[in-house]
Amino acid sequence: MSAMMFKNLVITGIILAGMIMISSCDDKKNTPDPENLYGSWTRTYTGTDAFSAQLNLLKSGDFEWIVLDTLSSHTNSLVKFEITGNKMRVYNDPDIQEEGLYEWSVTGDILTFTELDDNFAPRVAAIAGTWNLTNPAGYAPVLGSWQKTVVEEGTSYRVKLTMDNERLLKWEMIDPIPGHSNSSVSYAATAGSIVIYNDPDCDGNGYFTWKVTGTELTCTYLKDKCPARTQSFSGTWTKLMSN
Repeated sequence: MSAMMFKNLVITGIILAGMIMISSCDDKKNTPDPENLYGSWTRTYTGTDAFSAQLNLLKSGDFEWIVLDTLSSHTNSLVKFEITGNKMRVYNDPDIQEEGLYEWSVTGDILTFTELDDNFAPRVAAIAGTWNLTNPAGYAPVLGSWQKTVVEEGTSYRVKLTMDNERLLKWEMIDPIPGHSNSSVSYAATAGSIVIYNDPDCDGNGYFTWKVTGTELTCTYLKDKCPARTQSFSGTWTKLMSN
């Protein structure tokens, strides 16, 4: 082999290697990052049946579709999802055995779902379309721990309320209350409202408004079929400062 031929082969090899590297980089660049998908998203449905919902996509594979409006006849949908590239598979739906397949993309603070294969029309209507990323700043004032005093049969007891940024709400007794136990549920918060769900002791959602003034959080009942939860959560709470 001549020196010129060897040189040409080397150059060709370098060019091919470069093309492969560029192609590989392009593939990585074009592959959707699931990290952009996880979190909370909100959407308002218009038309004769106007209402708002929050979609929580958790890394655990839990898909939570939560109704935010008290007047809506819709109920929550708690199912499972799996991500493969830019495809999302929805399964373990209590309303239908068949799975649903959607394409997803995130641009800025907008999440878009496009139906690929789903024969369950209500689920398509609920999922397909655009969602807005929930802004944590809207409900940031409620995060943390709060305390209030409740009176049971003439005796005062202190209780603690904690809401974290992972949608977990804890109601805990500082002073043991006869006949009561601590409670851990899920919640969805927006600027001015809180929806409690996934409550093992109560059916349906609990809807409340909230207002923070200084170190006080006031929660007011809007709609709830669970009197015990309404009484436990409503009222004025005082901020507990961390050590």
